[in-house]
Amino acid sequence: MEIKSSLTVDDVLLIPKYSEIESRKDVGLSVDFGKGISLNIPIVSANMKSITEHKMAKQIALLGGLAILHRFCSAEEQGEQFALATQGFPQLIDRIGVSVGVKDKDYDALDILIGKYGAKIVCVDVAHAHGELAGMMTRYIADHYKEKGVFIISGNISTPEAAEYLERMGADAVKVGIGGGSICTTRVETGNGVPTFSSVLSINEWRNKTKSKLKIISDGSCKSAGDVVKLCAAGADAVMIGNLISGTDETPTEAITVNGVRYKEYNGSSTFKTNHIEGVKSLVCTKGPVSEVINKLCDGIRSGCSYQGVLKVSDLKNNPEFIKITNSGLIESRPHDVMVIK
Repeated sequence: MEIKSSLTVDDVLLIPKYSEIESRKDVGLSVDFGKGISLNIPIVSANMKSITEHKMAKQIALLGGLAILHRFCSAEEQGEQFALATQGFPQLIDRIGVSVGVKDKDYDALDILIGKYGAKIVCVDVAHAHGELAGMMTRYIADHYKEKGVFIISGNISTPEAAEYLERMGADAVKVGIGGGSICTTRVETGNGVPTFSSVLSINEWRNKTKSKLKIISDGSCKSAGDVVKLCAAGADAVMIGNLISGTDETPTEAITVNGVRYKEYNGSSTFKTNHIEGVKSLVCTKGPVSEVINKLCDGIRSGCSYQGVLKVSDLKNNPEFIKITNSGLIESRPHDVMVIK
C-alpha cells in the first residue's frame, strides 16, 4: 500500500515573482462561471444556518460575491429567504443560490425553489457527494431544468474521481473540501478526509489534463486573505468562507454578552441533525458589518496577486510556484516575539 502525502494551506507558500503592478487597486477579482454567472470577487458565503440567510445573501451579492442560502428549513422558508434577498434587486438572482439535499423531499423542493421563486443557482449540498444519491440529484436537476439554464454546484468532494463523476452527472461546479472547516469534526469522527489545499490542487491538475470546464469552489480551511490567494493559485475559481464572516452583523444568530464581550453563535451544519456528530457549536466575537470584512479580505487578495505579478485573480493558477515550509516557517510567517495590540 502506498501512503500518499497531502498538504494544507499552512504547509505552503507562494514564491513571489517579478511584478510590474504599481498598485493593488489595478488588480481585478472578477470570476466568470459561465451560464451567465459572473462574480466581481471570488468569494462565496457558506450555506450554513449560522451564516447565510437573506441579510447575508443580499450583502455578499451586492459586494459582488456568490451567496448560497442554507437548507436547514422548509423549501418554502428557503424560498422566502431568497425572495427577501432579491427584493428590489432582481439582478442579484445571478449571485444568490439555494441548497437542496438528496432525499425525496428535496426533489419536491426544487419545484418550489426554481419553479415558484425562480432560483438559477442550485447547490446539491451533502457532506460526501461522491456517491449515488448526490449523483442522482445532480443528474435530475440537469435533466429536468435544462431549459431554465440552472447552474448546478455539487459537493462536497476531495478527489479528481469525484469531480469527474459529478461533472458527468451534470454539475457545473463542485465544492471541494472535506473536513477542513474550523467547526467540522469529520476527520476526527470518521477518519476520512483530505487536506483542502491538496484536494484543490489534484482536482485542478485533473481539470487541466482533461480540458474540463468544471469550476472549483474551495470550501474549508480558509483563515485569511493569504489562504484565499494560495487556494486560487492551487486551482480554485472561488473560495467559500464561513468562519471569516461569522459574527458579522448580517449573520442570522443573535449576539450575546459574556464577561463584557459580545459574541455570536457559529455552528457546524451537522449540529442541526440529531443523528450526526460531524460538527460543533461555538461562539465567535462580533465583527461588525460583513462589508468591512470582505473589503479587507479583497485588499489582501489583490496584494497577493501583485506579489505574483498578475493583474487578474484568475491568472494566479497560471504556473504558480509553491514551496513547502516547516512548522518553524509557519511560526516565522505570523507575528511573533511581540505583544500584538488589536
